[in-house]
Amino acid sequence: MSEIDQVAVDRSGKIRIPKAIRSKLGLAPGTWLVIETHNDEEIRLRPLREAPPLMDKAGVLVVQSEAAGQLDGIERREREERLAELISNAD
Repeated sequence: MSEIDQVAVDRSGKIRIPKAIRSKLGLAPGTWLVIETHNDEEIRLRPLREAPPLMDKAGVLVVQSEAAGQLDGIERREREERLAELISNAD
């Protein structure tokens, strides 16, 4: 049986899946979803129930997947966040 609910896309392109649906499907933070498009006007999300493939790179396990977000400037943002955390912990 299908459920119909309406959600809005926010400025960063994110949508919020209602709690009742997340609970029903067992979606927890970090759950991977598969996005399928149909007929250029329909989007279907479904949980990815298998783990992303891992590769051994010189003795280190690395996940082989697509980027989950915008990576431009990630080093700068991470550095700024860590510096701000260090400063707040020093006070």
